[in-house]
Amino acid sequence: MKGRTFGSRPIRSCVAGLLFASCVSWLVPSRVLAATPQNVDWPNYGNDLHNTRFQNVDQIDRKNVKHLQPAWVFHTGVLDPLAELQVAPIMVNGKLFVTDGHDHVFALDPATGKLIWAYRPIENDDMPKIEDMIVCCGRNNKGVAVADGKVIYGRLDNVVVALDANSGRPVWKTRLANTRTGFAINNAPQVANGIAVISLSGGEFEVRGQVYGLAVADGHVVWNFQTTDPASYGAATGSTQFQRGGAAVWNPVAIDQELGLVYMPTGNAAPDILGEDRPGDNLFATSILALNLTTGTHAWHFQEVHHDIWDYDSAQPAVLFPVTKDGKTVQALGHCSKNGQYYILDRTSGAPIFPVVEVHVPQDPAFQHAALTQPFSVAVEPLTPLTFVRPNDTGFPPRIQYTPPGEEEFVMVPGDDGGCEWGPAAFSPRTNFVYYGTRYEPTTFKTRSGNRETIPTATGDLHLGSRFTNKVPGSHPFGIFGATDVRTGKIAWTFPRMGPNFKLLHGENDILPAKSGLAVAGDLVFFGEGNGKFHAADAANGDILFTFDPRKSKIPNVGGAAASPTVYVANGREFVVYAFGGNVPDRNNFTIVDPDSGKVGDAIIAFALPENKIDK
Repeated sequence: MKGRTFGSRPIRSCVAGLLFASCVSWLVPSRVLAATPQNVDWPNYGNDLHNTRFQNVDQIDRKNVKHLQPAWVFHTGVLDPLAELQVAPIMVNGKLFVTDGHDHVFALDPATGKLIWAYRPIENDDMPKIEDMIVCCGRNNKGVAVADGKVIYGRLDNVVVALDANSGRPVWKTRLANTRTGFAINNAPQVANGIAVISLSGGEFEVRGQVYGLAVADGHVVWNFQTTDPASYGAATGSTQFQRGGAAVWNPVAIDQELGLVYMPTGNAAPDILGEDRPGDNLFATSILALNLTTGTHAWHFQEVHHDIWDYDSAQPAVLFPVTKDGKTVQALGHCSKNGQYYILDRTSGAPIFPVVEVHVPQDPAFQHAALTQPFSVAVEPLTPLTFVRPNDTGFPPRIQYTPPGEEEFVMVPGDDGGCEWGPAAFSPRTNFVYYGTRYEPTTFKTRSGNRETIPTATGDLHLGSRFTNKVPGSHPFGIFGATDVRTGKIAWTFPRMGPNFKLLHGENDILPAKSGLAVAGDLVFFGEGNGKFHAADAANGDILFTFDPRKSKIPNVGGAAASPTVYVANGREFVVYAFGGNVPDRNNFTIVDPDSGKVGDAIIAFALPENKIDK
């Protein structure tokens, strides 16, 4: 296959490594049933460093989940239409840590939501005014990492801060880039072996992607990896576009501590839609990239889109899980791209476990330097609609996927915001299903040779190299959540229920849109819609067992559901907490079909069973 290399690393199976607790947990997933512990933490962005977002608790189950109700509500105080809440709360040692779109950090009592301390850097003159910072696609912060008594997070001004977990006072600060350079940090770090891995975003401003490993002890830079490779951006032909080539890492990494590898999906090449000045595959853009945790050196990569000229960045965090196929168990990595494909790879090498085939794609116009082929995951059923499934009432001619943008404006699916966006997936060892959301959101594309114009926005001028829009009247967008069996590659269920060619079954309605992350707790999976509805479904079959509808609630300032659920136990009570703050692109794109999509909010809500519904 083109554009991919494999590192040489030993494969460690669970059979050979039963001494490792992680292997044992996969082999014998115990249930917390009769006696719920007093406290169960959610210590990392994805609960574990594999990003499975699975919590092994069952106080809330299929029978009683219908009784869920808000137990407490915390308001961040930020109601900025250019901000959003994408945080995945962290629960450690009796404190729940959350962030908001203005880089505030709050420590809350996880049982009551009462504020313990707050760190507000802008108010303390420790950070420029929010209006003075260049940020793409919404002011947001995905959360913190907690290690060695420190709460570590990155800010939009490119400063990483470690706070004392007990007091909220700064312990150390490390600046990774200056402000107004196009860089920003809105990612959450992940910590392992004394190293906090964090990245800079900002590919839409033609910056060069950067990933850092910082020492938890004092914040010094242990290693730095630049994600654009000169040779693959056409350096031999004189192109210097790799210096401005994008490939930012937008989301938290996954970590395999036994292999000593860090896994990160990378963003699109820059400029987004114009490939004229960057001939070649544009490694390591729109890829899964594996780095050595200790040194930050390249181990392997798998490119999901060669020479990306559609803004198909690999945004969703990777998930690590075992796959038993043909009688053999392989330590796998799963990932859904904005191109709509779901890839399942051997995480020791990057080799596909389910076949990936390079398929020839359109080539014209020639100035785009389009790749000859693109990698299709032919044995894993796509949850994303890859063709037009609704009438094309846009007025633009439809084109097949991977048609290079040119001077004629056309409409295509998946669009630049279609397929799998940033929302993290979840995996359950009980079902062997991976759960995620995706989108049908046609986009129009148009560009021309030499198009270096920028697109002004409220937070900076985007360098896209094109005209493209996903707010397309007559495009009939919708969202889908679902589950895929990682043993077979087959879709197990979808929500809403859909028949062949993604036709809604009788009585089902569209969901609009689907940017929420997911979490699995016991036999239930939790996720939200862009209009603020929050659901609990049977993890085995997708039956909706509980729905919170903010339009029927008296809670003020409940926005769209575009964050990630966290599940924990505090004082013997299981909580599901979610941040309802909406999403900036959805406010722009989906309000044409749903006025509540992406609605601004500042409410963090913890759901729990009433005391009289908890089995003692």
